[in-house]
Amino acid sequence: MLDRRVSINFCGGCNPRINRGNVAGEVKDLLTSYGYRISFNSFDVNLVIYLSGCTSNCAQKYSKCDIPSVVVAALTVDTEICDESMIVVEIVKRVRSFYEQLER
Repeated sequence: MLDRRVSINFCGGCNPRINRGNVAGEVKDLLTSYGYRISFNSFDVNLVIYLSGCTSNCAQKYSKCDIPSVVVAALTVDTEICDESMIVVEIVKRVRSFYEQLER
């Protein structure tokens, strides 16, 4: 079975348009319930969730990492506009899809 390690990496939070803490907490709870191991601001993982509060996307912009990722920048997930109430669902869906593809 594949080691399902995911990190949630944050921006500095200078201009948040979403509540990054709530999003991260909900994502962590859901993914943990599916058997994923969640860490924060780490690169010793298979997938990184970059969680930026605004469209500047500083969480990813200043990362020099080439690990596969899901990128949240304000109300976008991987550059697609997303209703705020669906951000967590979209993140979890993309993380699970990434690992499903690896297991095939």
